[in-house]
Parts: sequence; C-alpha cells; structure tokens
Amino acid sequence: MQVKVFEAADMASGLRKVRRELGPDALILSTRTVKSGKLGLLGKNTLEITAAIDKQWPEPPPVSGNSASLSRADKAYRHNSQNSSKNVKNTAENDAGLSPHPAVAASGPGGGFGNPTVDSPALLREFDELRNMVKGLAGEISRISSSAPPLETPAGRLPIHNLEHKLRSSSSGNIVEEILLNRGITNEAARIISTFAGERLNEADLADAGKVYGFLHTTLADILTVNTPDFSDNSTQKRMAFVGPTGVGKTTTLAKIAAKYLSSQSNSIALITIDTYRIAAVEQLKVYGEIMHLPVEVVITPQQLKEALDKHRGKELILIDTAGRSPHDALSIIDLQSFLPPELEIDNYLVLSATTRDNELLEAYAQFNQIPLHSTIFTKIDECSRLGVLLNIQVQNGNPISYVTNGQRVPEDILEADKNQLAQLIIPSPNGIVHD
Repeated sequence: MQVKVFEAADMASGLRKVRRELGPDALILSTRTVKSGKLGLLGKNTLEITAAIDKQWPEPPPVSGNSASLSRADKAYRHNSQNSSKNVKNTAENDAGLSPHPAVAASGPGGGFGNPTVDSPALLREFDELRNMVKGLAGEISRISSSAPPLETPAGRLPIHNLEHKLRSSSSGNIVEEILLNRGITNEAARIISTFAGERLNEADLADAGKVYGFLHTTLADILTVNTPDFSDNSTQKRMAFVGPTGVGKTTTLAKIAAKYLSSQSNSIALITIDTYRIAAVEQLKVYGEIMHLPVEVVITPQQLKEALDKHRGKELILIDTAGRSPHDALSIIDLQSFLPPELEIDNYLVLSATTRDNELLEAYAQFNQIPLHSTIFTKIDECSRLGVLLNIQVQNGNPISYVTNGQRVPEDILEADKNQLAQLIIPSPNGIVHD
C-alpha cells in the first residue's frame, strides 16, 4: 500500500491533488487542519490530507474442490470484490471522484452502507471505519460544494445576486467611508460619519466629488474643538507650560510661540526651563533667548519655579519648557505635577507628534492629564502622510487643539488651530475639486 500526505488550501483542491497523483481508486485515510510556514501558531491554516492506494489488491484465495467448500468469509470477500465498482458509483465517486477501498460493502436500501457478511470481528470493525470515513468525505464535499462561489454564467456575465452585491459594495454610500479610512480615521468614526453622510446627501450629491468633500470638511469642522490663546488681553499675565514625551519638539514649539508673540505683540516675555535632564535643551533655549533678547531662567526645584515667576511678574507672557517624560514612568509624571500645581495658574499644553501611533498618543494623554492639561499641540504634521490622528485623538479625549507645527523653522512653521483649516489638513481636496 502506498500512503502519501497532501497539503492544500481547501478540500476541493486537495482532492484534485490526490486524484491526480494516486488516481480515482485512492482511499482518504484522514484530514486535519495544520499551521504552515515558519511563523508557528501565526502561520496560515493548511488542510492536510492523508491518502493511500493499493493497486495490487490481493486476489481471493485459490479454490480447492467445489465452491461449496468456500468459507463464509471467502464468499463475502469474493462478493465484495465483484461489487466494488457498484459501491464506488453509489457513494464517493459521484461526490469526490474517489473510490473507497474494495473491501467496503455494498450500499443497502436508502443509500446507507450495509454490514459485510463476515464472521471476523476485526474485519467488521475495519469495514465500519471505512464506511464512516466515506460518509464523512461525502458530507465534506457536499459542504464545500454548497459554500463554493457560483460559476460565471455563459458570456462571462455574473449571476444576478453577485451583480447586486457588486453594485452595493461600490455604491456611493461607501465612498465617504473609503475617503475617511484612507486618511487614517478609525473604522468606528468613519462608519458614523459615512452613515451621517447617507442621511444628509442624496445620490446625486454623493456622485459629486465637490459636494462630498465639502460635506466632509464641514462635518469635521463641527466635530473638532480648538482653543488658541488670546494674546490681545494683556490685563493678566499668561503662563504656558509645554509638557509631553521626549523628542516631540517642545523647546522648538516654545520658541516659535515666543517669536510670534514678539513680532505681533511685544517683547514682554520671559522663558523658563525645568528641563535639567538634558544640557542640550537648556543650551538650546538659551540660544533662542539670546537671539530674541529674552531672559531665560533655569530652575531645578518647584520652589525655584515660584521664585522665577515672582521675579518676572511684570511680564505679559511666561513660557515654561519641561523635560520629556515617558508616559510609562509614573514617578516622572508625579515629579512634573509638583512643579505645576493648580495654584500657579499655568496652562499646560500637551505636545504630541502626529507621527506617533494612536494608541500611544492616547496613553500619553491619559498619563499627562493627571497634571491636568489645558490643550494639545500637534507637531511634525509635515512628516505625517495621514492626519486622521488629529481627529481620532480629540474624539477620544475631548482636549482642544491649540497649534500644529509643520517644520523646524522658527517662527514660520507653526499654525494656530483653525477648525476649517484642520478639516482641510485631515481630508485634503483632490486637485481640481472646488466646493463652497
């Protein structure tokens, strides 16, 4: 007997392999699903089929004397061998194109397999196993046939239910969702906005790219919340602290805001840094201060910060730089809280990089909000190809956006948050598309 193991993506293709290599008389011994490839449990599911073929099925034992001297088992064996082709036709051949072992007994009334007329319990058990195996194979093939995609009709036309599915999946109602997903907006938010679009826009509107993008910009502008500092009122001192993870551009952002204020308001500004972890950060802020002729204070303790604020109580604007803290370091967040207590009336701006993954940004917000936070600034939007993150994070935490930065230049590469402009950044209109 020749036994061979086959691997295939599904039962149908596996059976074709078995028949091609072992012929129509092959016997399916077992089937199971295994993981293939080098990824172990992360590999793809593969169907493993064990099949066998015995082309030299032994002839019945020679007859000595007349046929009456044959044992009951010999007669059953000969009877089964003579009727094997009939058994195959009635069972697996019609379904799978494969024949069971010739020892399988003929099917009885109603299509079921009868018991072979032999006395050997071992043979009976073997026949029962083969019978159940062929039944299972027929059922599996029937299941595959019922779930297989319908074949194309003549002339290459799809059946009507496939055509309906194709039209439904490419209908204008899904265009909105596709645009949103392509811009990095989460599945849930894209689905909600797409449903809203289906309620507000008719089919003609959905077919008009200008109206679709106009609707999206208006909708996103309604969802977004912005909060930019009001520098026109100089009756009270404004204090802004910049907090966030390492490497997001807090010091450069502070310098941009200082330079903007210097050019549009006055030079009544003081810079303070509590970023004593990095010598380079302190030196960088000192360089900015020298260029803009602004005082720079370096503080190490919360008490020194209070003294610096008191020293510059006559200034209109105080900008405070802080060391980058890991959201996973609870102690560093507590340490930062000690510098920025509520009684100092400091507005704390969370600075985040738009290139960071959504889940990490949400974690950073959750940790730094213990301070608590006043607003959010997104940096490095020029390095991010999909700005759906701006909407995703705000929908999750509700913290307004104050600024976005789009480069390293000081002070040019910073924009005050504007709802309509942010909507355009998140969903830019294609070239040539104009809407009201």
